[in-house]
Amino acid sequence: MIQFEPTDAVIGARVTGISLKSPPGPDAIAQIEAALEQYGVLIFEGQDITPAEQIAFSAAFATLEQTARVSARLEGHPEIFVVGNVDGQIVSFAPADGSDDLEWHSDHMHLETPARASMLYCLETPPEGGETLFACMYSGFDALDPDAQAEATRLTALHSISGLQNFLRNKGVRGAADGEYASPEALVVRWPLVRTHPLSGRKALYFGSKVTIGIEGWSAPDADTYLTALEATATQGAFRYSHQWKPGDAVLWDNRRVLHAGTPFDMGRYARRMHRTTWREDKPIR
Repeated sequence: MIQFEPTDAVIGARVTGISLKSPPGPDAIAQIEAALEQYGVLIFEGQDITPAEQIAFSAAFATLEQTARVSARLEGHPEIFVVGNVDGQIVSFAPADGSDDLEWHSDHMHLETPARASMLYCLETPPEGGETLFACMYSGFDALDPDAQAEATRLTALHSISGLQNFLRNKGVRGAADGEYASPEALVVRWPLVRTHPLSGRKALYFGSKVTIGIEGWSAPDADTYLTALEATATQGAFRYSHQWKPGDAVLWDNRRVLHAGTPFDMGRYARRMHRTTWREDKPIR
């Protein structure tokens, strides 16, 4: 029987009673979908799965999206996005300078079809650093006063992969966001800053600290000031869950209501290898 044990944080639950080695049946899918919205982040510990098994489990829920960075696709399993500093390349979204200036984002928010959810499976992790932080955007929106909520609801945010690339270059992660892309890097997409979750009907902020490059109709300085303040409110410690990885952990999160960010680790000394499957959004979210 599948069980969900909430973490001590405002989001997150540990899941027991299910193996990811086999695709779930209809009842399990319904339970996981409901829990994913309720808790935002689901943690499956002690899993031992192959790339094919991760793909099959994920594909039971959604069409899977291949990463636009072709060189980071796992050979023979292009639905797997290899994240880490392995195999002669660096695919990292955390600053190499050890700072806490993190890259909060929702996966594929810079694309015309974003990610509905993502699953990250841990193969190798450093003994220190390299955690993933998750922040609840229901809580982020609810923390704004009524006037600020009304203003945010009227705004449209602009998103581009160039924002992430510039951030990582400036933070010393050479090659982390560069490489061979299957889609235009310069694409700018527009999403409402506040979106309504289709399952709960709750309002959630939808922006990234670096990949969001502006507010439609605003000057760059005004947008930067606004987004910096919004990040401080929305990702404050009270709204976070921090996952300290162990090999065999699989973490699934709802990109509709959660932002996430990777924390730094010593890439010169330690290896970090993760396999991500990305669940394609199946409906426009406004």
